[in-house]
Amino acid sequence: MSNLNKLPIEAIKSDFMATLNQHSTLLLTAPPGAGKSTCLPLWLLTLTSLADKKIYLLQPRRLAAKNIACYLAQQLGEPVGETIGYRLRNESNVSERTRLEVITEGILTQFMQQDVELSRCGLVVFDEFHERSLHGDLAFALCRDIQQGLREDLKILLMSATLATQSIAKQLPDAKTLCSEGRSFPVSISYQAPSNMRLWRQHALAVIKSKLVSHRGSILVFLPSTGDIRYLAQQLQPSMPDHKLLCPLYGQLSLAQQQQAIAPAPAGYSKLVLATNIAETSLTIEGVDLVIDSGLENVAIYDVQTLSNKLTQRSIAKASAIQRAGRAGRLQAGHCLRLYSYDDFQRRNEQASSEIQQADLLPMLMEVARWGATACQQLPMIELPNASREKLAWQELIDLALVSEQHQLTRLGKLAAALPCHPRFAKMLLSASQLEQSQQEPHLLSLACLYAALLEERDIFTAEQRQANSDISLRMSLLLQQPKKAQHRRIIVQAQRLFQTLCQQIDSRQRATDFCQQLALLPLTHSGLLLLLAFPERLAQQRAQQGHYLTAQGKGVIMSLDDALVVQPYLVLAQYFQRQQQLTVALAATVDLSQALAWNIVQLSSKTQLAYEQKQQRIRSTEQQMIAALIIRETNSNEKPQPEQLLACWCQQISQRGLSWLKFDASTQALLMRWRWLNQTQSHLALPEVSEQHLLANLALWLGPYLVNITRKTQLDKLNMTEILMAQLSYPQQQMLAQYAPSYFIGPTGRKGKIRYSLQQAPVVSLPMQELYGLSQTPSVGDSRHNSEVPLIIEILSPAQRPIQITQDLVAFWQGSYREVQKDMKAKYPKHFWPDDPANAQATRKMKKQLK
Repeated sequence: MSNLNKLPIEAIKSDFMATLNQHSTLLLTAPPGAGKSTCLPLWLLTLTSLADKKIYLLQPRRLAAKNIACYLAQQLGEPVGETIGYRLRNESNVSERTRLEVITEGILTQFMQQDVELSRCGLVVFDEFHERSLHGDLAFALCRDIQQGLREDLKILLMSATLATQSIAKQLPDAKTLCSEGRSFPVSISYQAPSNMRLWRQHALAVIKSKLVSHRGSILVFLPSTGDIRYLAQQLQPSMPDHKLLCPLYGQLSLAQQQQAIAPAPAGYSKLVLATNIAETSLTIEGVDLVIDSGLENVAIYDVQTLSNKLTQRSIAKASAIQRAGRAGRLQAGHCLRLYSYDDFQRRNEQASSEIQQADLLPMLMEVARWGATACQQLPMIELPNASREKLAWQELIDLALVSEQHQLTRLGKLAAALPCHPRFAKMLLSASQLEQSQQEPHLLSLACLYAALLEERDIFTAEQRQANSDISLRMSLLLQQPKKAQHRRIIVQAQRLFQTLCQQIDSRQRATDFCQQLALLPLTHSGLLLLLAFPERLAQQRAQQGHYLTAQGKGVIMSLDDALVVQPYLVLAQYFQRQQQLTVALAATVDLSQALAWNIVQLSSKTQLAYEQKQQRIRSTEQQMIAALIIRETNSNEKPQPEQLLACWCQQISQRGLSWLKFDASTQALLMRWRWLNQTQSHLALPEVSEQHLLANLALWLGPYLVNITRKTQLDKLNMTEILMAQLSYPQQQMLAQYAPSYFIGPTGRKGKIRYSLQQAPVVSLPMQELYGLSQTPSVGDSRHNSEVPLIIEILSPAQRPIQITQDLVAFWQGSYREVQKDMKAKYPKHFWPDDPANAQATRKMKKQLK
């Protein structure tokens, strides 16, 4: 090989081979184009230590796995399936002579579950490990567990263009690290953002059309979804130059179509490749020297509200943007045009969130339980999922009866774990198989297999067909009417594989008939019953307002009023999504609840429920037949309510309506204000808290004992709330309340002036001025021994009981403004006593003539 054609990875070959011979775990960083995926795997075949062992090369993407296997086999001058082969889900090309298998992570997980020592394998290579898929993280954890606990000789090689070596090396202290220089050509970057991001498709279309005219070389366009690819391909097809080939590139295409996008263009031609982020790594697309990057990607994020994956469009991270730009410089100098601004690029995250933090954890946890672990932290994982999300996922599996409370696989779970589909659908298939026999319902399993395959594909209805049309049975009818359509055929083939797997698993010879012959006989009326097996918490009951449903999980969902299913009393929701803070039905089926009960798919539970009737102002007792949160039937109950039920019902009503709903008379209000004033100003007394918030939060403690036999509001209103509140205080505390926050101030004449307490100012007392004569000190409340007494605000009244002065310093009043008040009072009330020295005069209630 000439130096010109020599791949950069060749420079570390001797170091790599020596290190791999001596160590069990190796981290290799090599930039795109170095040859780590297309050259290095062939070296592994020459290692004598691996001569009699399998080598598994893991690729995170099906497209890359198949193409790399084909390329490596071509380098050996052999067809795929000889020395080099591949295994994908539902597709494989290997033989007894195959030594190196290129596989996806899920395949490796199944190998390890079936052979816990991975006895035939000598080396596992994790390529593009930086992509950190959920299956990849699990496969690595199981592989590492085998290496640490069962087989020290098992070798693990992690390879990536952007491997975060330092962080991973900390978790793999025994690993050795190697780095290869890459071979890349300079790539210039420019930015061309749309004026409105919501119109990015139209902007991308205009830019691509412009480059088709001005650029002679091949162009690679990164787009978020296959829908975007199909849209742009349709718009561009009429304006494609004669020398340009339009090549879509995504996972669902046939191998021939994928190879056309990857292979060099014929002489005199160049290509326009429209690809998802599948083209970011692993694949080298020949001849590309211009990359147009939308800066967007579609990611499946698990939504805990809907308990399902939600396809979300988001901005890519900086690392992905750099990877995309690098595709223009793999074979020559190139250019990357980013359809967003430089400032936008600078604001983006350095790395994308790992899949384990945002994906549906149910399939992974099934494998964790199958491995014998009861929590992810028991495995040597690179990163653990969020603890609360893991807890919720375990509970989902418990509710589906697939794992026990101890997170161990149940009998049903063991069977489900062996099926190549989501745990929910595996539960549906196994239960359908049992029902087919117990209920004498032929072809129920076949229908369940079709629904499992249908729901794991994108919706077969077009956007126009989906408008106000959630009925999933109509999708099934369309599928069966057009079985030869490419997407429909793919679904039917997958369903057939599931059916055959089930028949082998349960050894049912009498049903091992031709699957396709059953398609015309499928019992579509049972669609809802089957879906209920997979989604028991999504049974939905129509509410009073049409178009509104309540699920068994207690979530409210809405449906378009134009939808034909909107009149159905019960539905099972296969898919729903969040729109403007409301959960909206996307796919559903009508369900016969009486048959679901008869077949024991759902079970009724009974409970006595108390409810407050506002009109009669009483608590009514009813007997409710329920399915989870749904009330199926309700009848009046003649049984006497249990005390704890009465207490809970009254507490709920009072909490909703507030303390004002209770009959707190003036005496009770005054008591509370005195008590709260003491708590605010005399905290050293440590009296119990009686704020409204605290009283509402602790109703059961202070009011509960008095509610156990009360069923009517009139009875509640007769309770003496003052006595009930005072009962919360011990006798010494009651004495302190009376001493330091008395209800009345007794003046020199013996008159009791009511003290009005407030949390905003000092307490106030109102007394006629003549009855204050002789007081040389302002009266106060509070604890004088603790220096926390508070002088009362004195509202001084005229003989007509009208306020004439307010003071909190009586001595200063006698010595000061009293003179002016005296003159005024003598003029208005000459018959009353107005002394010149009030501080030393005798307090009186009498007029002057009575005094004489």
